[in-house]
Amino acid sequence: MRVISGFIGGFLICGLLVLGAMSILPLRADEAPSANTTDNVTDNLVTLLPDIETIYEEALTTPFIEAESLIYDEDIAEFYSVLLDRTGLRPAE
Repeated sequence: MRVISGFIGGFLICGLLVLGAMSILPLRADEAPSANTTDNVTDNLVTLLPDIETIYEEALTTPFIEAESLIYDEDIAEFYSVLLDRTGLRPAE
């Protein structure tokens, strides 16, 4: 008899905890859009992230562009300039 009453008591306590959690936490998705939401929430979140593509491109091309200013031989500088243009390492202006 003690086992059965303990089982029923535990079941009731767990049920009350679940019902209490359902009343406190929003467990269901809101189907109707509210008036204060934006049209596209992801656009707002994307603006918070840094532009990784631009950062990567800068990190890749900057050493090569800086090295070009250190070449004093005209023939090598011209070859290097053409090489940067053909490989796409020179950023479009």
